[in-house]
Amino acid sequence: MKTLQLHDGKQMEIYMHPKRQQILHELSVQGPMTAKMLSSELDMTPSSAKHHLLRLQELGVVEVDHTQLIHGITATYFRKVAITISFSTLAEENKVVASNFATKQVYDRFYEKERKGFDENGHFLADQLSGVIHLREDEADELYKLIRSFLDDHEGREKGTVPFSYALVAYHV
Repeated sequence: MKTLQLHDGKQMEIYMHPKRQQILHELSVQGPMTAKMLSSELDMTPSSAKHHLLRLQELGVVEVDHTQLIHGITATYFRKVAITISFSTLAEENKVVASNFATKQVYDRFYEKERKGFDENGHFLADQLSGVIHLREDEADELYKLIRSFLDDHEGREKGTVPFSYALVAYHV
């Protein structure tokens, strides 16, 4: 999976715009959509949705999936690029803002949902874990690689899958 390093405040502003984050979320959950479809879903005008899509495309996080002729009009479907966003090269103050914003997006949606944890069949729905684990450096590296590999392998939509949002934070104390 590709990683996009956000380098400056301009890129951060493009990526972190609240409507653009809503668009990225919808594309992640629903799959390819047109500006018109997004505008209906997110209560905005089609031209505004198109503007935000083009800014996200310029950044490299959205791309054209396909076009389709609908009632004589060519509709352009956009999809979210399978990409990891990294804030590591941002200036420290921007890094903190970006990190807090990204994590808040996940938690806001998490708290909107019913917090059952597991469904009636015992399948995992949602949870929040916190604590301290003790690892050697090689174990920490292995854990990071396992998580990244698992996430990379499951970023794409496949038949029979359902979308899950996540926020993982780990650091050496």
